Amino acid sequence: MTTYLTIDDGLKRSLGYLPDDDALDSSDEERMEATLKGAEIYVQGAIGDDADESFYKTDSVFELYKLAVNAIAANWFLHPTSAVSSTTAKQIIGQLRGTYDAKKVVNDDGTTTDMGPTD
Repeated sequence: MTTYLTIDDGLKRSLGYLPDDDALDSSDEERMEATLKGAEIYVQGAIGDDADESFYKTDSVFELYKLAVNAIAANWFLHPTSAVSSTTAKQIIGQLRGTYDAKKVVNDDGTTTDMGPTD
């Protein structure tokens, strides 16, 4: 799976840090990067393993994708031993799953065909 986000795509702010915050050390940034990558893999797996970059980069999907990933990553960063997916993230993932499924058509033989961009 490919990752599309960096910690500057909203994760720092959701955790209360400014982009160039002196209070943020390299170990915190490494933890943020790790949780962000894990959250992206989690969200992509929940939506559909076969979705490609064109799906995640479409305007109608990218902002929701970023919001869900950052919500999960922030939760994992703040609660590393007890975090579960937030209700908000689960709802967004459900919306993205529906969007992803809507752009697929099931053929008579059971295979799927991409119907093109969702915008």
